[in-house]
Amino acid sequence: MTLMRREPYDIFDYFDRQMNRLWDRWSAMMNAPLSPFDIDLMQGSDVNRLAIDMTTDDNNIIVRAALPGFKEDEINVDVRGNVLTISAESKMEREDQQANWHIREMRYGKFARAITLPEEVVVNKADASLENGLLTVKLPKQKPSPVHKIMVKARNLLKGGKKAN
Repeated sequence: MTLMRREPYDIFDYFDRQMNRLWDRWSAMMNAPLSPFDIDLMQGSDVNRLAIDMTTDDNNIIVRAALPGFKEDEINVDVRGNVLTISAESKMEREDQQANWHIREMRYGKFARAITLPEEVVVNKADASLENGLLTVKLPKQKPSPVHKIMVKARNLLKGGKKAN
């Protein structure tokens, strides 16, 4: 893999990000047509997409997102149906118009991600923690309901208004 220099304000980089957002929205609509919440937060171009990692073990679905510099009260995590939504917003402390900027790459604004969970979860037992800028959401999997056998009973049919023997 060759490392390439990336200019943060390059027009091609901007175009690439916009095309990726468009593709992500289209993919979300095509892959989860019954989950309208997948794309709610991605509608505006002012929303930055959060990078996430999702793993599962025998009992849990674990989702991690890097949110450096955020406080716990600036982060929202919710589950609607089988869609997990993580959002956060950071504000620039102050815009220094008099500054002579040489590099300005830090991102401020809205960050969000909505993903479809691979299995049903027990929402009231979910846990979210923020440690050293890493958000970890632990969602216990819903236990599959046991299979119940239903007995089939045969009934006699009526023939000519009389019960058949």
